[in-house]
Formats: sequence, structure tokens, C-alpha cells
Amino acid sequence: MEITLPKWGMTMQEAVVSEWLVAVGDTVTEGQPLVRVESDKVDAEVESPGSGTLTEIVVPDGQTAEVGAVLGRISG
Repeated sequence: MEITLPKWGMTMQEAVVSEWLVAVGDTVTEGQPLVRVESDKVDAEVESPGSGTLTEIVVPDGQTAEVGAVLGRISG
């Protein structure tokens, strides 16, 4: 299951990953905040799309991602 960067505003193109709240190997539940991101107009948390184990962080802290980009992966 992929964790993707949602589009929160009409003009949002990208955001910076400011902090991962969980580590690879952690068990997560659906709706749990996983990662904080910052864009021009929004500072927000991306929630888990489902329950499982965080298996990969694709975009680490401090890196920029485009809307729709895969930030990480969860295995069920």
C-alpha cells in the first residue's frame, strides 16, 4: 500500500517532508498521522491509508515531493 502526497490546495504543486512520525518497521493503523509536510500554504500531516507495517520511506525528511508522489509504503 502506498502513502502518497495529497493535494490540499488548488495551487499546491509540491511539499517538503518535514518529519516522519514513524520509523520503518513500526506498526501503523488506518488514519494514524505518519508524516508532516509543508507547502506554501499548508502545514499538514499525511495519514495512513490502511493498517500494517511501514516497510519503506521513499522521501526522507527535508526532501521535496510533488503532489501524488509516493512518500512511503506499508505492507498489510
